[in-house]
Parts: sequence; C-alpha cells; structure tokens
Amino acid sequence: MEDLRLPKYPRKGWIGVDLDGTLARTTSGMHPHCIGPAVPAMLKRVRYWIKTGRKVKIFTARAGDPVSERFIHEWCAYYQLPRLEITNRKDHQMIALWDDRAVGVVRNAGVPLVPLPMGFWRLVRLRISQMLGGRELVQRECLRAGPEHG
Repeated sequence: MEDLRLPKYPRKGWIGVDLDGTLARTTSGMHPHCIGPAVPAMLKRVRYWIKTGRKVKIFTARAGDPVSERFIHEWCAYYQLPRLEITNRKDHQMIALWDDRAVGVVRNAGVPLVPLPMGFWRLVRLRISQMLGGRELVQRECLRAGPEHG
C-alpha cells in the first residue's frame, strides 16, 4: 500500500494536479467538455492532501474557459472534492506539479529524473552529486553519459 505521506509537502504554497490523464482518465476522441472518471489512486492522494491542510489546485489547459471550468467544478463535486481553484499558470508558491506529461529534472542541472537509457546507479550518483552541491560532478557525470542520454 502506498504511503500517502510521501513525498512530504509543506503546508505553505500549493500543489498543482493536472486533470486529464492524471486526476481523471482520458481517452482520445472524447468531447472537449467531457471529463473521464477519476483515477482512484490520484483521487485518494488529493483527498489526503486536502485533509492534511495542503492547498490543491487543478492545473489544466481548460482553465479560463467558463464552460470547461463549470464542468470541472461539477466533476469535483461528484467525486466529493471541494471547489478547487483552476489554473494554467505556475507561480513561486507552487511546490509541486503532478502531471502525466511533465518530465522532472534535477534542479539547476537539466538532467531528467528518470532518463530511460541511463543506468540506475548513474542516476543515483547524479542525484547525490546534485544534493551535495557538486555542480562540477553533475556536469562530469552528464558528459560521461554522453549527449544522447541528456
């Protein structure tokens, strides 16, 4: 069973959650205003964050369209979520973004967190180097991985 307490997020700031493909299932060919059923694991996680005092916003390209936003609020109500803010903009208060299309990168290094062709231990060395502030080590490791590996 997944530990919903991880990762730990501060109570200040907000967590962005993508709608289509992350919080709600999506399939090609759906009507633009149609929102698929909830993804159970993500719905559980969002409820946990809200219950523990975190601010959650729906992060979607549908933001700004009044009809789409009405459907999103109705969808949230159907799944017993409070009326969440809907946005398509990041700001300095955003502490995390959960999105099926995003690729996480090591801060200030441009190294993907899950580079498929890169070996597990090389990835671990990169993360440790980055956490210890060894920018030169990160750059050296990236060069060793080769340009085709990011």
